[in-house]
Amino acid sequence: MRIALLSFHFAEYALSLAEALSEQHEVLLMLDRKNASCEVGTVCGGHGALTIRYLDNLTFLNPGIFANILTIVREIVRFRPDVIHGQEVFRDYFTPVLPFFRRHPFVLTIHDHKPHSGADSRIGFRERQYKSYLRHRADAVIVHGERIRSETEELSPWLRGKVHAVPHGVLGKPVAEFLPDWEQGLLLFFGRISQYKGLPYLVEAVQLLKSWGIKVRVLVAGTGPALAPLYDRIQGDPAFTLLNEFIPAEKIPELFRRANIVVLPYTDATQSGVAAYAVNYGRPVVASDVGSLREMVFDEHNGLLVPPCNSLELAKSLLRLLTNEKDACRMGRNGFLLGHGEFSWQRIASMTAGVYKSVQGGRKA
Repeated sequence: MRIALLSFHFAEYALSLAEALSEQHEVLLMLDRKNASCEVGTVCGGHGALTIRYLDNLTFLNPGIFANILTIVREIVRFRPDVIHGQEVFRDYFTPVLPFFRRHPFVLTIHDHKPHSGADSRIGFRERQYKSYLRHRADAVIVHGERIRSETEELSPWLRGKVHAVPHGVLGKPVAEFLPDWEQGLLLFFGRISQYKGLPYLVEAVQLLKSWGIKVRVLVAGTGPALAPLYDRIQGDPAFTLLNEFIPAEKIPELFRRANIVVLPYTDATQSGVAAYAVNYGRPVVASDVGSLREMVFDEHNGLLVPPCNSLELAKSLLRLLTNEKDACRMGRNGFLLGHGEFSWQRIASMTAGVYKSVQGGRKA
């Protein structure tokens, strides 16, 4: 099968999927140059059955956008794909390409089926229109969990029967063996700091742990709009270390290897790339039971689930893993094994190819 994979965000995810697909299929992968540089560093133009092309992110105000559209159309025509697979993302040069390929089956991966709470909930008119067009154009949709599949079909009734739940694969550099060589007592809160990430609940949970006499340290690695209200409090607490910056790809492995526990105190979510990193590096996770997180963080298996917006329950679960090295090691190892099984990219590529096959031959002009 010949697959054109268009991913102008989520570069690490898309590259991992494309490489796994290329073991059995011919793949053209098109990426946003800046996003690819940030998420995966320098990558080549492809190898063997995988061809990679890059574009710069231009808006509709830049005349160069027409060159982007022409480049995408030209590359797809030359490649002659059996199916086009796009990652849902707001790019002015992406949506105008699809009318040129009405006869091609189109598969859409939706990473966030509805906006997150806080500032992320405010999306502009063009973005709403683009997402609506993509979802109406899709012959099949991929989401990362059964709960999200059901919610997507409720939000978009025309998609009933077209939505497929395919897990989110592991992220990070491949790890050959499980090593519980973490820094005892170190919690990791990682990624862009948005309101829905629930950082205030972790701050409160840490205060509870300290009041119970537990020695705990927290590494907050990332930046974002929801950090400002907590900045002084975090900086003034010796239990916290703050890396207030975008974390480049080369620094990520060290952060996760150091972490005793990865904490996801989210107030709402769909799925989590942070959990995907934790699974890859074999680190136990304490996460809120929101969205489809329970389909990557299995309670009592590779982590613990807690009710959202509940600092006390979060603190209790952290206490258990901080004081029970046996449970922490067991859950970390289980996560590592999931990364080489259920969440391996080879399995996910096989499931994704099954979605492609379900729409082949089904589209007419």
